[in-house]
Amino acid sequence: MKIWINRAGQNLGTFTLEEVQRGLDQSRFVPTDLGWQEGMETWKPLAEFPGLQMLPPEVPPASLAPVPPSSPDVPPPLGEDTLATVEGAEDGPAWERRKELGFVKALTQTWKEVLFNPGVSFPRMKTSGGFASPFLFNLTMTVIYILFRIFYQMLFSWLFASAIAGWTGNGANSFSHISPGMSQLVNVLVLVVVLPLSVAWTFVQAGIFHLCLALFKGTSKSYESTYRVACYSSSACIFGIVPIAGEYVVLVWWVVAAIIGLSKVHRTEGWRATMAVLLPLFICLGTVVVLVSAAVFSYLHHANT
Repeated sequence: MKIWINRAGQNLGTFTLEEVQRGLDQSRFVPTDLGWQEGMETWKPLAEFPGLQMLPPEVPPASLAPVPPSSPDVPPPLGEDTLATVEGAEDGPAWERRKELGFVKALTQTWKEVLFNPGVSFPRMKTSGGFASPFLFNLTMTVIYILFRIFYQMLFSWLFASAIAGWTGNGANSFSHISPGMSQLVNVLVLVVVLPLSVAWTFVQAGIFHLCLALFKGTSKSYESTYRVACYSSSACIFGIVPIAGEYVVLVWWVVAAIIGLSKVHRTEGWRATMAVLLPLFICLGTVVVLVSAAVFSYLHHANT
């Protein structure tokens, strides 16, 4: 009877029991690879298959090209819980393998995983290994976002100046000695001040999320795991390439990705993760409303007196 083998969501083909055992002996397969054969309800690690003997691997498993299934039967789809609970399944996202994949490919694949398949990518996200990789990813996304914001700011400023000059009939001379200098100064301030503050804020933001999640008894892993979720959720910054509306898309998509990420990584209910992300926003908005209302009330009171 044929056995389907799957590793990290990739079909490796169908093999007989003897071929699977030989693959385990030769380290082509590992005990954590998922297998399925006709009659099974779900996928299971090879370590749980009867008739297979597990040997400790002496060398890393060799890459194996996917092979089309040779049986007319179709195995059940890989569930998120199945992928997440397999020992050693934390190997993503693609950014963690950028030395192997290359910078650009790892970056684009991480966007696809986090933004369009977060329910599968976050359960497989590495939750340990240091802050360097997620920090570098967050820095990269912040730079991309800021550069596009600067470009659009300069473009819209030039269009506005051209339109005003056209209406007044004075040409662009009235703006030529002000706009370029001001734009360059603003851009320098953004890069020198806003960029490091934005990256540093992610550490604080992750701490707030982790604290709020702990208040609702939803934490099961360390602060580093929460920080990684916050960093990789910044994949949404790629939508900043869209002028005007992109900023709103970034915010909404980032919130959704962060909620799903916290829920999957900490293995907690969605409402707890939602409260961890939205509660700080509600508190900030409420504080702003109270301060503005107090200022307006104070102004009206003094105006009447």
